[in-house]
Amino acid sequence: PQDVIESVSRADLEALQDVIEGTVPVLAHADRASDIAALLALATEYRLRLIVAGGAEAWLVAEELAMARVGVILSAVNNLPGSFDQLGARLDTAALLDAAGVAVTFGGNRNMQTHNARNITQAAGIAVAHGLTWEAGLRAITLTPAELYGVADRLGSIEPGKDADLVIWPDDPLELTNYPEQVFI
Repeated sequence: PQDVIESVSRADLEALQDVIEGTVPVLAHADRASDIAALLALATEYRLRLIVAGGAEAWLVAEELAMARVGVILSAVNNLPGSFDQLGARLDTAALLDAAGVAVTFGGNRNMQTHNARNITQAAGIAVAHGLTWEAGLRAITLTPAELYGVADRLGSIEPGKDADLVIWPDDPLELTNYPEQVFI
């Protein structure tokens, strides 16, 4: 509608060009399976690169997510419904999505602030404890996010020519009681 177009600045519209062209993904928060299915339909109709954040019930639409090549940013610790949108939340959601071929990574819930990013290894460890393979858990906090955001050519793995921060752990980084010994930036 014309009134919507007039209320959006030219700079806003220009910023959306990369989204429309598919070079920048759309990050949309949805927990309910029906909302995720609606996002998939929208992304298909407009040919958008979509990443679902939240995804409490994403396991219910895992096949559709895999076919659409849409990744999910889960909060691995949310297994209790905080709302009606999360009634189907499960601790093994990451394992179910991974088994279906969905790219999975971890982040916080809608209310979590970035200062809690320090808990990312704990989230991966919880997912591993509930069926995700260790390799997939580690990948979910390294290469997979880089792939979802389209920067895997520069980040996410240790390869010549890539930027990397190296973390030295005394033992399994996905175990809650382990802390980094050294970080090389």
